[in-house]
Amino acid sequence: MITTLLTACGISTRRATHSSGSSSSSPVAYSVNKYSETRVSLKQAYRDWKGTPYLLGGRSASGVDCSSFVSIIFDEYFGIDLPMHTQRLLNRGEGIRRRSVRTGDLIFFKTGRRTFHVGILVEDGEFLHASTSQGVTLSSLYDRYWANRYLGARRVM
Repeated sequence: MITTLLTACGISTRRATHSSGSSSSSPVAYSVNKYSETRVSLKQAYRDWKGTPYLLGGRSASGVDCSSFVSIIFDEYFGIDLPMHTQRLLNRGEGIRRRSVRTGDLIFFKTGRRTFHVGILVEDGEFLHASTSQGVTLSSLYDRYWANRYLGARRVM
């Protein structure tokens, strides 16, 4: 029997086994669970931080900048230590092509001649970040502003 599963990375086909063991041990089921759990954690982070004002150099609920926000979220929600500076984040993890981004990937933008911005992909082109104008919010990669400034993505999980 062949089973087709829709995963966060696309469609995967695998041969079903007739053992009484749990299917959660398969790589495909693990991927589905991992990205599902990551998405849930990122949505909780959004609820916890929504509207926190942008503050350059800020590192708390009183105010936070984009790179500090990303670092805090990865530390508090995933136990991953990341630098609190966008240019240092650009060197972390593995580079990902735009068409291959998935939940939990860092998304980078070039917002000025020498300024960069970073967020975390949640799902379906939606990313979580600390916006200079709106504070912590969700935005779309497909929004003209962000689409025109897209720089790249890195996978750290």
